[in-house]
Amino acid sequence: MVRPASSLRPWTVSRRRTRVRWAVVAVATLIALAVLIDFGSATAAEYRLSRTIRAAGGFDTDPDVTIDGFPFITAARDGRYRRVSIAVPSVPLGGGRVAQLEAELQGVTLPIGTRLVTARTPLRAESIDARVRLDQKDFGRYLGIIDVQVHTPVPGRHAGAGSPADGLVKSATGVILTGKVPLPTPQDPSRTVTVSVSCDFSAVDGGIAVRATRIYTGPEDHATAKLLPGDEPRVLAAFSRTLPPMRLPFGLTASGAEGENADVVLFGSARDATVTPGAFYRVGT
Repeated sequence: MVRPASSLRPWTVSRRRTRVRWAVVAVATLIALAVLIDFGSATAAEYRLSRTIRAAGGFDTDPDVTIDGFPFITAARDGRYRRVSIAVPSVPLGGGRVAQLEAELQGVTLPIGTRLVTARTPLRAESIDARVRLDQKDFGRYLGIIDVQVHTPVPGRHAGAGSPADGLVKSATGVILTGKVPLPTPQDPSRTVTVSVSCDFSAVDGGIAVRATRIYTGPEDHATAKLLPGDEPRVLAAFSRTLPPMRLPFGLTASGAEGENADVVLFGSARDATVTPGAFYRVGT
């Protein structure tokens, strides 16, 4: 006859509770251990891929590599990953200018039986997005304008929007550029004016094309300049130009350019493409 729990002796109840606690602890420990092993496997794979891309590309630093697939061990066994992201900061472009190179591969499939990814391992991706990212300083060096500031406003938002709290803000039109432009006159040959313009970006022949459309006087942060008659065309011409061609990661063709917060980005994409880690980018070629 089974006695009700209330009639069990205190030490018996305590022993059962202890067993339950130990069982819970054991399960939690196994789960934590499995997660740690999976995380460690992912980290090791990311490091190996990073070193492979660095060696093939001749970079000075290890690229930032993220392989998205959980549980990772299962994804690695199947040779299928949801996303692989690669970013290399401060890649030299010549003339003292640098850029950050970025690529994001979605729906990546490796050849059956692949155990170790090398520089020549084919990676089939459902889609690839590649970017060359210039910060304000290097973008200004391309334009030849001192102290260029890039401001990408949030469409349809209040004045001053576009702060970090708004997240990643993108636009190919209406990007505000502020910089110091030489506007000499016979009376003042060294005259310069800090001025803001509204610009549109596009990709032309593999380079970023900048077209200044007007002097900016709106509600966003800008410089209020005192311009003389005839200054406006000279200012717009100073900010309007097409930058030299830039190679996108994996040799993708540039399809557009835009402002992203305070950066300027050249980008391109491909669908159902096969690439290799070694083809990401090679410095100096």
